Order: sequence, then structure tokens, then C-alpha cells
Amino acid sequence: MAPDETLEVLAMLRRGRLAIDACESGRTTFLSHVGAVPKLVPGPWIGHRDLLRAMALANLHPQQRASLARAVLVEYGHTFGVGRLELTAHPSGLPLGGSSVWLRSRTSEVTCLYTWGLGPSPTAVACDWLVLRARPGWALDKPFKTLSATGLSTLFELAGKVLVVVETAVSARLVADLVQGQLDVTAHARFAPYVESSQPDAPLVLWPADALDSSALARFEFGTAIPLELGESETRAVSEWAEARANVTVASACEPNRLTRKGLERFWRACGRPKILVRGEPSWTAEGAAWLRRLGASVHVEPTSTQLGLF
Repeated sequence: MAPDETLEVLAMLRRGRLAIDACESGRTTFLSHVGAVPKLVPGPWIGHRDLLRAMALANLHPQQRASLARAVLVEYGHTFGVGRLELTAHPSGLPLGGSSVWLRSRTSEVTCLYTWGLGPSPTAVACDWLVLRARPGWALDKPFKTLSATGLSTLFELAGKVLVVVETAVSARLVADLVQGQLDVTAHARFAPYVESSQPDAPLVLWPADALDSSALARFEFGTAIPLELGESETRAVSEWAEARANVTVASACEPNRLTRKGLERFWRACGRPKILVRGEPSWTAEGAAWLRRLGASVHVEPTSTQLGLF
């Protein structure tokens, strides 16, 4: 691949007026998924209509709520502009208005499809570059076992209450949808607005990785803790938390209803076999990039998320 083209794609994502899934001073933020932005700073926001409606359910402070009220609502398939970029939002296949975003600079013909996460049936769009966040379900040669309602029920029957530690509200919603009608769920206040029928004494507890020291969590007794597609440092934190408690087993798992390798291969081909920019955990990106290259893809790797402030 041409080095200049790689730099051109990175420039589209890192410079100018637009920031994707990051809030930066002087830039407009495109919100792709609920919780994809690590720190939701008030400012000019853009998002799909369903995503912004979902965010209205969250416990936002007044400045954030004011930004939400002024946010620009976009529909899937409608092109809009920010600075020198043309953009179009497309369904990512994930709940709560999750979106991929297609980008093209007004001064270039190079196109890019940015994805934060992909469900089982994302909309494919022809592009020159595809931006992927490595996830265990497709990146690892031997991925963790995918979470199932039957497996969770069995764990509860054998060992008691189950803690599922998740990254975002999207992950919490995927788990809640998975067990709906089979297991009751209780969730951290951050996720509760997105989980139907939350029950205080439910056998399944959904919790964010950054709130394990919460006093609200300490009142529960667990038999199993499941880090759900968490990175190395977060998974280690769950293990340390479990070691400090008695008889808690830790077992990592993949999220339900996410794109697998077969699905990602079909998606990549449907997008016109674009070049791929892979980011994320080094161990995941290494295996994922090697597999993508075996498919015949041209791959550029950004192995650590800390290198990509915009992501």
C-alpha cells in the first residue's frame, strides 16, 4: 500500500474539525455508539437519531444534557459535511443506534469506513479503507467461548450469582437481550436505563470494569465473574478483585450477537475488499492482522489504543 495514502487516511481521522468517538476542544464529535466515547465532554455533538434518544436516558450532568439538546441528529444513508469531510452514517448492527461512518475528504478521492463495533448484520459500504477495532470474537485464532443464556443459567445453578463485567452500555444491552425471558438481570446505574426489567436480587449482575470498587457491588456474593471482551489490564483487575473475595471463579467470554470471522470476511468482501486499519490490544491486533492478511487484505496495524486519541 502507498505510505502517503495511509497517512491521508490517518489525517482524515485525526485532524480537522471532526473527531470520532472522542471529545476534543475545537472539534465536532461524531458519536458512533453509546459509551464509545471514554469521556463525554460537553461540546458540538453529532449522532444517529436513535443513539441520541438512547443517550437522553442516561444520567447526564446539566452541561452534557445541554450539548445533547443541541446535537445534530442524522439518519442512516444521508450524507452530511463537517469541515472538509463528507460523511454518511450506516447501521453497525449493534443496538441503541450504533453507527459506522463513511468518510471522504473534499480534496481527495480516498474513502474510509470507520467502525467501532459490528453486529451480526452490519451495512456494508464500498470504501478504500476499513477501520476495525480488534475484538476477540474475530481477531483471535482461538477466541473465548461466546456467552450464552444456557451457560449463564448453568453457572448460576452450580455456583450462585454471576457477575458479567462489560465495557459499555452496548455490551450490557447485548447481554440483557440474550437472557431476556430466561434470567433476571440487575445492572449498574450507568447501564440500568438500557436494561429492561432490572431486578435488585437477580442472578445476573451487569457491571462496568471501572467500578469494581463500588460499595453497591460489594453487597453481592458471586460464584463466577466473567470479563466480557475486556483488554488485558481490565481482565487483570477483575482477577484481582475476584482473588480478594472467596470462591469466585473468573472466566473470559466473547459477547453475543457480534461479528465472527466468517461474518467479517463477508463484510470485508461486500465493502469491496478495502485496505484495513486495525487498532486495539496488541495480542488481538497481531492475530487479527495475520488472519486478515491470509485473506489477501492489505493491513496497517496500530497496536495500542493509547496511540489513537481520536478512537
